[in-house]
Amino acid sequence: MARILSYRQELSDSQKRRFLFIALLIAELAILIFIATRLIQVNTVVDRVEVIGNQEFTYYKNVLIGDPPLLILIIIGLILPLASRRIRHEPVLLVTVQVIIVSLIVFVFWPLAKVFIEAFKSEYLAQGFSLIQFQKLLTKPSVWKAFTNTMILGITTSVLATVIGTLIAYTLTLTNLPGKKLLRNLTILPLLSPPFAVSFAFIMLFGRRGLITWDIFHITGWNIYGPQGIILVQLISDTPLVILILSSVFASISRNLEEAAEDLGGTPFYVLRTVTFPLVTPAILTAGLLTFISSISDFGNPMLVGGGFQMLATQAYIQMIEMFDLQMGAALAMLLVIPAFIAFVIQNWISNRKSYITVTSGAVTGYIRQQPTWIKAILYSITTFMAFMTVLLYGSIFVGAAVNAWGFDYTLTARNVTGLLTAIPQIKNSLIVSVGSGIVGGIIGIVIAWLVSRKNFPGKSVIDFSATVMLAIPGTVVGIGYIVAFNAAPYFWTGTFFIIIIAYAFRRLPVGLRTSVAAQKQIDPTLEEASLDLGASRLRTFTKITFPLLNRAFFAGVIYIFIRSMTDLSAAVFLNAGSTQLYTVRMFRVMVTGTPSEGAAFAGLLIIIILVALAILSKLTGKSFIDLFRIS
Repeated sequence: MARILSYRQELSDSQKRRFLFIALLIAELAILIFIATRLIQVNTVVDRVEVIGNQEFTYYKNVLIGDPPLLILIIIGLILPLASRRIRHEPVLLVTVQVIIVSLIVFVFWPLAKVFIEAFKSEYLAQGFSLIQFQKLLTKPSVWKAFTNTMILGITTSVLATVIGTLIAYTLTLTNLPGKKLLRNLTILPLLSPPFAVSFAFIMLFGRRGLITWDIFHITGWNIYGPQGIILVQLISDTPLVILILSSVFASISRNLEEAAEDLGGTPFYVLRTVTFPLVTPAILTAGLLTFISSISDFGNPMLVGGGFQMLATQAYIQMIEMFDLQMGAALAMLLVIPAFIAFVIQNWISNRKSYITVTSGAVTGYIRQQPTWIKAILYSITTFMAFMTVLLYGSIFVGAAVNAWGFDYTLTARNVTGLLTAIPQIKNSLIVSVGSGIVGGIIGIVIAWLVSRKNFPGKSVIDFSATVMLAIPGTVVGIGYIVAFNAAPYFWTGTFFIIIIAYAFRRLPVGLRTSVAAQKQIDPTLEEASLDLGASRLRTFTKITFPLLNRAFFAGVIYIFIRSMTDLSAAVFLNAGSTQLYTVRMFRVMVTGTPSEGAAFAGLLIIIILVALAILSKLTGKSFIDLFRIS
């Protein structure tokens, strides 16, 4: 009798799953039909007009408008998870995987594919494959000069920022430098402003009419405009990210490995060179990759301090926005993607070919290292100089905002601050975009992290890679890709809050994803298993058990995306429109066309807004200022 009841119960459960699966298929079919009606439309247009005698005859034809290839990719994305029996048996997992795959197809691969397709067209709306755009590039010496300049500056900035940031991170983490907390806060301060704000402050201090070069030392032959100026400001802008990445890694290195090297006769400097730094190779490569991509896609700094120095990002902007040549802009974007993606592949290959495990059972971490006096002197000098430059540059921004005309009249005034009232619409737009992209990116990151860390199904590694690939895509290319992909019938999304939020969310998704994956691995799976054993559904288990344990990782992803969205310019200049103009775009234009004091007021307000947001999140999460930025 018990066996019959068990059989009926199993049959009942099987029928419930079958009915639920059928209901899901019906619902998805209805959604797919709705999407198809939006992606593909048939419009009736005039074909030709003929005049016969005294009568005019107009002939019409039906034209297919939309993206049939995108619809096919969406259908494939919905069908692929159905091929796995393991996924089909879990409705929540099935829907989650389908939504993630479709989202990655539409908002990651489709814009990149459209850049590739557009680059191989002869002109707008042309059909077929053509190399005409690349032939034009080959005949333009200015393009190849811009490509060479971009690569040289990217490699130079990446190497210098990674070396300096690594040394500062080591100093702030593993030495007994006095005032480390203050120095740590000061060295990462440039993350709170757009990179071009650094170049603007640099001009205020060291330009032709700079406070230091002109007013104090009366130097007339000094020139910061050109590659030297770009490298200097990019170093100050990019080094803080290297410090953040390396600080958390240095703090987790096992002291046992270094002690073993010392017991074998290694000197402190020898151990530092042959044990400590090689152990953080993956983090160093990641930092180098991020600074390289940031450098080659930088738009604001070359425009302000480039002095006519040609780079690919500025050339792409000119072609897309000023010349309205989508195809040439897409071809230039391809030149940015190729080296960035090659660097991404090399970084992954080197990181995965060896084992870099540093934390094991019983490992001693966070131990203060003793170094020779001459090494300490070098490390302390580099760290304090970086902190001093940060104070100098950002101090000039706030002082500049309070004076009448920087470089000419240093009388105190509130005129520049009251002038910010005209930027209230742009502030509101940036807050909407930054908060929206932070929440969307944080949610997507934590869901993908749950899939990657907790579930086992075919294609899991593909999803992980697809969500991380944006790490290798310069912001300029992202902006161009979204314009080409979503600025045509039938949607015309370019310039809307929706597409800007989505672009920023997926652009910064890799960092939030990696933070959430690291946090997921620290949670014992038995907690979730106990909830499931007690009868809770997977959705309830995730919302009641998993997510509360991941709230810090979630907020870390949100705040990172929020700050980078508030300070971004390279993608914003392509995606925003009149009604959705972002604050950084308005700020950049003021810095180019307005007075230095007006530009300083705009930069100062942005820093204050981000500091207030950090203070609120610090209060909500209980995390310190530095921990809010921590990238695991």
